[in-house]
Amino acid sequence: MKLSILKKSFIGFIFLNFCSLVGQTDSSVRNKKDTLSEKIQAVEINVNRNLIENQADKLVYNAADDVTSKGSSASDLLAKVPMVEVDMDGNVSMRGNRNIMFLINGRPSGLLSGSPADALRSMSADDIERVEVITNPSSKYDAEGSGGIINIVLKNKKIKGNSGNIRAGLGTRSANVGGQFSTQLDKTNLSIMLGSHFWRSWGDVYTDRLNTDANGVKLNMVQNTDQTNWGGGPRLSFNIDHQFNDKNSLVLTLSVNSRWRSTDNSWKTQIGEKDSLLSFLWAQQTDRLTADFGYDVGFDYRRKFKKTGREFAVSGLATQGSSNDRYDANRDNFLGSSVWKEESLNEGVNREYSMQMDLTEPLTKKLTTEIGIKGILRFVESDYHFDSFDYVSNQFKSIDFRNNTFKYHQFVYAGYLQFNYNLSTSISVRVGTRYELTQFGGELLKPADSKFTGKPYKNLVPSVNISKKIGQGGYVRLNYNRRIQRPSLFYLNPYTNFSDPLNISTGNPYLSPEISDNVELSFGNYTKVGGYGINVYHKRLSDAIETYRTVTSDNVYTTTYGNIGKNISNGFDLNVNFKGKDWMLFFNGGAGLINISSIIDTGAIAGLSTQGIVYSAGLRGNYKISKNWMMEAFARVNAPSFSLQGYSQNWLFHMIGFKKQFKNKKGGLGFGFDNPITPIINLKTENEGLDFKFYERRKLNVWGVRINFEYTFGKITSEKDQPKEIKLKNEDLKQDGNQGGMQ
Repeated sequence: MKLSILKKSFIGFIFLNFCSLVGQTDSSVRNKKDTLSEKIQAVEINVNRNLIENQADKLVYNAADDVTSKGSSASDLLAKVPMVEVDMDGNVSMRGNRNIMFLINGRPSGLLSGSPADALRSMSADDIERVEVITNPSSKYDAEGSGGIINIVLKNKKIKGNSGNIRAGLGTRSANVGGQFSTQLDKTNLSIMLGSHFWRSWGDVYTDRLNTDANGVKLNMVQNTDQTNWGGGPRLSFNIDHQFNDKNSLVLTLSVNSRWRSTDNSWKTQIGEKDSLLSFLWAQQTDRLTADFGYDVGFDYRRKFKKTGREFAVSGLATQGSSNDRYDANRDNFLGSSVWKEESLNEGVNREYSMQMDLTEPLTKKLTTEIGIKGILRFVESDYHFDSFDYVSNQFKSIDFRNNTFKYHQFVYAGYLQFNYNLSTSISVRVGTRYELTQFGGELLKPADSKFTGKPYKNLVPSVNISKKIGQGGYVRLNYNRRIQRPSLFYLNPYTNFSDPLNISTGNPYLSPEISDNVELSFGNYTKVGGYGINVYHKRLSDAIETYRTVTSDNVYTTTYGNIGKNISNGFDLNVNFKGKDWMLFFNGGAGLINISSIIDTGAIAGLSTQGIVYSAGLRGNYKISKNWMMEAFARVNAPSFSLQGYSQNWLFHMIGFKKQFKNKKGGLGFGFDNPITPIINLKTENEGLDFKFYERRKLNVWGVRINFEYTFGKITSEKDQPKEIKLKNEDLKQDGNQGGMQ
């Protein structure tokens, strides 16, 4: 079906629906008493749910039930979620793949643009209701996100009357303060959430690089660095949920966030010929500060009909994020005298506008079809300049040849068609396909106005899901889908970070999307006393965007990106849980074999390949000590990560927590201890290329102590919530491979 036909059909459908809405009267609805609501009023509802749940197309981690996460960050929380790995820099991966698409309440957010690692560290785990992990999205999702989708659902209770909570936490590694308030006014539910989170980390870094210079001499360079990081910031969200009548509803959302990250590096550099005594080169101090501000404004209108299962929805989203990334560097000679100073400022703006329409139509009692269209308009601008200190005039002067302005736009037009067929009460089949057209282009303004327009790419992405229920909690599923991964600004921006002139990084504005084919077989069984789930997967990624490292003739270690790899991975995930009267025990983990090879036949990366085993394992348990006391412990080994030219070592993280609940059940106090057994960890990274070897050892302090407080007020037991999943999702950009905000 052509997109133009779909567009006209949906526009007409919207007009008819809103005319019908205006002409309707809900007087009959007002006169009818909500029997269910009356029966539930004044009744306390206690939901006993699993910490980990397996649903039709996702795995759900119920974060609100996790005692040890109180007072920690969203990054710490994700480290506990099955199939998800988080390293000590906050970089998130799934099955060794860092190309994760993050959503907040089912939709993209400016909060997570640019640097997801910083954003997750700045978000409090206390605000999160659950985390949904989607490894094989259906055709109704955007086609991008080769690593999968992580949807973070924030707490938002729909009540009649007033309700809210306040919370605060303080620790050696993090601190937070915030609260939430909700109120029901007739048919309108209002909620507001305000909070702020702070984190810090510290340690030292040792690097050892061996390369051949332009004269064929083997050079050895060693750097010793002391590093301190801190970050955080406030976040405000406002939500209006209005039910016009039993058939029409509207949700309006506003989210505002601000985020800071500071990195202070102090290092000494030595250089010399291989196997000889190294000479002092310089000592340098670099202070870097990144300040981000963003907002999201969205709406979601839904219309139900007399025909059971028929539903129409239209969603819109506008988001804007601005970023100021600045560093100041000062270099001293061996006498301690300043010999070089530099400043850099990179100002960026990212604007995005989206619109989506969806129609669900039951064709028969067993067959349902879903159809939708979507458009995304993205505009990106990055303005950067450098200044060096002139010791003669005693002032900073511009370095004109390094200054530039980069502009980029990307337009995505998509449509999907999906069929859901119930062969029986226990067997269902979901088949769909999605078509996406992408247009893009940009320009560099210096040294001359250089514009480029990329060739539009068209992608047809199918998906198939066959599922069978077995008994009360058993299931078996087979999934196949194709995904694409468009590069985000981090990879595209040609801005070069010169804060360490011997180790620089830059983007590549000419990158193309990568394409992945995924097959997954899942089976398991969950009961009231425990259960298990197993996923066996195969993933094949072509035109993979890989990090590419070289050493230039003047001994500069340069990092950039290219569509240079083919990535094949096979493996499995396993999660198991057991329950007793006063205790629970959970295990989640997995293992796989990954093979990355170069698709380039010539040059420095021709014939390169890496193969390795990725694995992770987590064990957690909780025990109810008494009526109001509970303890919980957690430990996890995170997976190593591989690239075309090397790998990074895995690491161990563990914690223990206690919670004292108030007698009125309105809140409590919590205590947490991070890494009491291994307070210091060492992370190793090795890369190798043509005529160079690179080794890095990071020594990090990961111990921590924290205390947190939470109190809930108002009535919460009045109205059964009718959850609405906002369907507008832009989970389609390949994020920062480091996810640490280098640009």
